[in-house]
Amino acid sequence: MIFVITEHKDNKLKSITSEALVLAQRVGQDFGQPITAIVLGSNVSGLVDELKTKQIDRVVVAEHPDLAEYSPDRYVEALKTILGNEKPFLVIAGHTTQGIDFAPRLSVSLRRPLIAGCVDYEKQGDKLLLTRQVFNAKMNIKTGLRGDPPCFATVSPGAFSTDDLKAGGSAEVVSVSLQFSGPVRRKLIERIEAQKGKVDLTAAPIIVAGGRGLKEKDNFKIIFELADSLGASVGASRPVVDSEWLAREYQVGSSGQTVSPKLYFAVGISGAIQHLVGMQTSRCIVAINKDVEAPIFKVAHYGIVDDLFKVVPALTKIFNDLKLG
Repeated sequence: MIFVITEHKDNKLKSITSEALVLAQRVGQDFGQPITAIVLGSNVSGLVDELKTKQIDRVVVAEHPDLAEYSPDRYVEALKTILGNEKPFLVIAGHTTQGIDFAPRLSVSLRRPLIAGCVDYEKQGDKLLLTRQVFNAKMNIKTGLRGDPPCFATVSPGAFSTDDLKAGGSAEVVSVSLQFSGPVRRKLIERIEAQKGKVDLTAAPIIVAGGRGLKEKDNFKIIFELADSLGASVGASRPVVDSEWLAREYQVGSSGQTVSPKLYFAVGISGAIQHLVGMQTSRCIVAINKDVEAPIFKVAHYGIVDDLFKVVPALTKIFNDLKLG
């Protein structure tokens, strides 16, 4: 059995849950393992209905007032109860702020290994190898597992395309009754929404990202104009953020956000490895750079070798004209 610990907010599944399910479906097919999605929360019937449509075998639901808001103590206690009654082969969570908060606690409490930040897997005989990135994503490590299952793994955002998630299932729904006894050492006091403009790029379907090829901060307006013509979000490379042209929230890369949109424009971005690892799983990458040798062209599906100050305004006009037409 493969378990996927779902992540949700405001009664909506986060995209990382779909990515984790993609990995589960692939591993499940290769190893002949059924898939169970675990939903922790309160009043989560809408989430359960959505999960039932995916190609999985079962949805385990644990509802409790203490799970209305995320709590690492309550999550670990609940998951220990659920997993204690099963014999899972693999347990998957998202490599997110939430996932890397409770997953290490859970793996330590059950004395089982955790492979964090997985980007791929491999079947070697009857063994599962999980791939994770190290040294600022400059190298990949394949990790084999020893001992009895389960193994815990967190999935890096953007590593698996949500478009590959198979639907058409009719999963069985199982409700679990929980009684909590342990202390809650951390409570949610207040939730403050991000200021307008601080976009969650991990959920953006189209991103227009600019780099230091724009030369100065004021020139970034052409990036925002192109993004506006496409209904896209704006991203940036690290040099742009380090130069304080844009806030840190816009950064794409190993030290910023990892994204996997349907369409990614890389404008004036040379393509350092730190940036590539944060966007190379995008469905379609369009690179605009006057340097034909720029590394960004190695991952781009389409490349435009020309002056970005000519190309970007021309593209913006085309897309605006299409909207008017």
